[in-house]
Amino acid sequence: MALHGNDGGNDPVDGHSCGLIQQYEKIALASRSMLEAAHLGNWDQVEQIAARCRVMIEKLKLSSTRNSLGDKEKRRRIALLRSILNDDAQIRARAEPWLRDLEAFLRSAPQPPGRTP
Repeated sequence: MALHGNDGGNDPVDGHSCGLIQQYEKIALASRSMLEAAHLGNWDQVEQIAARCRVMIEKLKLSSTRNSLGDKEKRRRIALLRSILNDDAQIRARAEPWLRDLEAFLRSAPQPPGRTP
């Protein structure tokens, strides 16, 4: 499910036609698209989507100072943020596989007496 079109740039920043939660949903959709591009090894597309995400996040920051979320929307926002963070972790794992190798190496290295990994 690739992200097509723009980042919602035609939506007003004040959130009247695009509420805060919809802005979070757009970012989550973009995050998922970045993950799919990362799975395919399409790092140019990952960077293009990341650039659009940065714009959407800036708009969200502006909107969030003018609008607030109800309890149900706050729970939805938390779920969306968790999804975004999960996607980000998976993208990083794909982008930096050497970190896994380093971690495995460090775990297998002999530990000084009295220390456990």
